[in-house]
Amino acid sequence: MSGFLAAESSTQEIAKTAVLVRTLAINALITGERGVGKTTLAREILPNAGAANGEDEDEVSQLLLRSDSLIIENFDRFTKADGLELDGKRIVATSRATIDQGVVDRFFGLTLHVPPLRERPKDVSELARAFLDEAKAILALDRPIDLDALEFDLNDNAYSLRRSIYSALLFDGVSEKELTAIMGRFLRDKMRASESYNVYRDYIYLYDKPLILAGIEEFGSQLKLSSALGINRNTLRKKINELGLDL
Repeated sequence: MSGFLAAESSTQEIAKTAVLVRTLAINALITGERGVGKTTLAREILPNAGAANGEDEDEVSQLLLRSDSLIIENFDRFTKADGLELDGKRIVATSRATIDQGVVDRFFGLTLHVPPLRERPKDVSELARAFLDEAKAILALDRPIDLDALEFDLNDNAYSLRRSIYSALLFDGVSEKELTAIMGRFLRDKMRASESYNVYRDYIYLYDKPLILAGIEEFGSQLKLSSALGINRNTLRKKINELGLDL
């Protein structure tokens, strides 16, 4: 997958601005949370530029000596900004944190802010389809996945969204035999490394927790779930407390 995907009107405007800036001799700062597409957007402006992490000040300096343009990621962690001399070089920088306004005014003619994915539902749909195509190709799997039925994890924006898609492709439709094999391998490794004499007690939560969560999602109440599990409600409530579930 390549290119900055923009289905929302707000991000389409950002993408259009980036394409316009590509033709202008100005430096740009791109801000936003981790995983919102800052570096991908920077590539829309400087498609052929090298890239360096602002935490590695020597790399930034060396690349600026050897090239006319550079993408500097995590510019907020570049502590030598006061001594940075561009001498006609062009940069596009990304940052998750707020940068001193004096530094911004000195180096950048334009600032673009990319919103988090939780504010971009149309972009999430586009990214999810792109990540699904990517996952199918990489994992050599072609299981049917209903993206509209999935709950995406957007806490880490594109990073957690990608994990959601890969997990769904790997585990949706998995057979009982496959699941048993996965759990068996996991538990064998745990038992091999454990010094405990009560492995059953230590790992029973791996069964209880998903069972309770799935039951609550299915039945919608602890009373119905306790009946389905064949245990009284007090026992169910005790298990919920022991597992630290906020239900």
